[in-house]
Amino acid sequence: MTATGTTADPRIGALTAMLTSAHAAVYATGAAGGVLAPLGDAAQAARGLARTALDDHRGLRDALVAALRAAHATPPPALAAYRLPVEPAGVGGSLDLLARVEDQSAVTAHAAVGVLTGAERELAVDALVAMTLRRQRARLLAGIALGSATTAFPGR
Repeated sequence: MTATGTTADPRIGALTAMLTSAHAAVYATGAAGGVLAPLGDAAQAARGLARTALDDHRGLRDALVAALRAAHATPPPALAAYRLPVEPAGVGGSLDLLARVEDQSAVTAHAAVGVLTGAERELAVDALVAMTLRRQRARLLAGIALGSATTAFPGR
């Protein structure tokens, strides 16, 4: 890594970008889950999605940390807090946050797919697919029509 925190190795750069995004996603999905926790039965499906997203982003984060360490690179730590793209107020706001987090994470995963190879590329592709499905599910749970809840090229 250079003194500015960037790297000349595109592989390390892609893994680092995905990890930075995963750190933010863990924070945001935890925030959404925290809002949904006391909301009772009306929030059950959204709570389940938030929990799945949190678990998946934690798993991705851990896999990316391992990949960076295996490449003898220093994984960036998570920040203490992140600016959320939308306030997770109630079920609707939490679902909007979950969808936006998946959108942002998918952009990073999509970029990484073009750089990575082998098992690391497979990790990025699997993450991109999972992010796309969670994004669509969040929008459908929020009552958005199927045609508007999907995109032809997730992550772009």
